[in-house]
Amino acid sequence: MQAMNTTGRQVSFTTAPAKISFRQNLLEALSTKWRVVPVLLSLGLIWAIFASQSPVFLSARNLTNLADQIATTSIVALGLVLVLVVAEIDLSVAGLAAVCAGIVGVLVVNMDVGLSIALIITIAVGGLYGLLQGSMIVYSGAPAFIVTLGFSLMLQGVLLILLPAESGLVPLAGTDLQFLAAYRLPTTVSYALPAAVGLIGLAMRLNDHRQRVAYGLPSNLMSSMAIGVAIIFASLAVVAIFNAYRGVPLTVAVLAGLIAILSYATTQTPFGIWLYAIGGNREAARRAGIPVNWMKMAAFSILGMLTALGGVVAAARVLGVSPASADQSLLLEAIAAAVIGGTSLFGGRGSVWAAILGALVIGSIANGMFLINASTQLRLLVQGGVLVAAVIADALIARSGSSSSR
Repeated sequence: MQAMNTTGRQVSFTTAPAKISFRQNLLEALSTKWRVVPVLLSLGLIWAIFASQSPVFLSARNLTNLADQIATTSIVALGLVLVLVVAEIDLSVAGLAAVCAGIVGVLVVNMDVGLSIALIITIAVGGLYGLLQGSMIVYSGAPAFIVTLGFSLMLQGVLLILLPAESGLVPLAGTDLQFLAAYRLPTTVSYALPAAVGLIGLAMRLNDHRQRVAYGLPSNLMSSMAIGVAIIFASLAVVAIFNAYRGVPLTVAVLAGLIAILSYATTQTPFGIWLYAIGGNREAARRAGIPVNWMKMAAFSILGMLTALGGVVAAARVLGVSPASADQSLLLEAIAAAVIGGTSLFGGRGSVWAAILGALVIGSIANGMFLINASTQLRLLVQGGVLVAAVIADALIARSGSSSSR
């Protein structure tokens, strides 16, 4: 571009458009599958820093403990991804997790109900709660932010009703929930499961390649299969690290199973296609015949069930339920995990497995700072800063996507 200045000479303006183009291309790249690259680089940097400060950080024992520590956050984050993808949010997950932990505690300790039945009842309660809350949001048109915030306050009251008035605590030591927290998979099973799931994943990728070729769409089979094989070997390496200490925790195995199920559901089924379509353009999805209201209610219901399970896992880990179980840190960490992993707060974009990377980032910061005896204030400052940076990046990416579509 050229213009005349006050002296009559031609002045060329070429630098600014180039910079804008580079920034635009970078943001557009981050809105695709490359969005996970900065997360992986950040995770590697965090691990390198803490490993240099504490040799214990990368030990098999600490990595096993880290995986156990982030299990609850990861399970809840998986459900939050579904709700965020449809451009909604749930601020009541911390309260629901605590209430469901209280329910399973009362059933097992006070009513002597078997653990399996107690788990089924508790997860069903979480699912029904999510369905009720979701239906109120979609049919009333009220903002999910306000509705779920109100439910969060009510759930704290419900928790106080469930807990004994005298002690305010339901102890879980010596119950089957203690067994749930301490159980480790047999070595053979721990290696067989990721190998089997990985082979199924490769078969799914091959089937996806064939379908894309049949419809005349571009597909890179070698790249796709290479990624699948790399994931299998990485999973086996992680299992080897766990087995070098005490074995794979049952909670981690359950989390891995949930990741596999939800990854399949969100990428290989109409359910997942509809979720992303609703988040991308709700009105267009409605005109295409997608049951928008029912899909949103389903997302809230699934989040409710996963939150209930996460609450049980958290209670089993600390062997008790108290008013402190409703601490809002679970909500903040789960949202941070989803957003850092690339899930957009504006809907239409997100990945269930990438949310686990986000949970690893948040959990690694907390774990590493504990090992180097950093203060709680500093830990909260760093975690909050990481979340703010992720939200700003998400807003920039969303703005880039909307401007490029004009």
